Amino acid sequence: APLPQAVCCKDREHCCPWGYTCNVAAQSCEKQRQRKPPAAAVPCDATHFCRGGQKCCAGPRGTWGCCPFAEGSCCSDGRHCCPPRSLCALGSCQPLRWDVA
Repeated sequence: APLPQAVCCKDREHCCPWGYTCNVAAQSCEKQRQRKPPAAAVPCDATHFCRGGQKCCAGPRGTWGCCPFAEGSCCSDGRHCCPPRSLCALGSCQPLRWDVA
């Protein structure tokens, strides 16, 4: 979505600004009652946050998970993440290596 910190709608065609949720049936964005994020929170969407020093990872069916590594990488399974300088591969975290082409 072209808006900073936008919320992507489940129809995967539209997005709403931060602080709004998608009402796909009405084709509109609705202002959410704001839940105050914890200090130094990392926003995932308008209603989900991770603690500072963590990273939001999109999970299955629009859920969110918090990776304990702010510079980590989210795995495509939507359930795991890897620490910095490693990537998800073959069901586990593999270190990035400069000597492998």
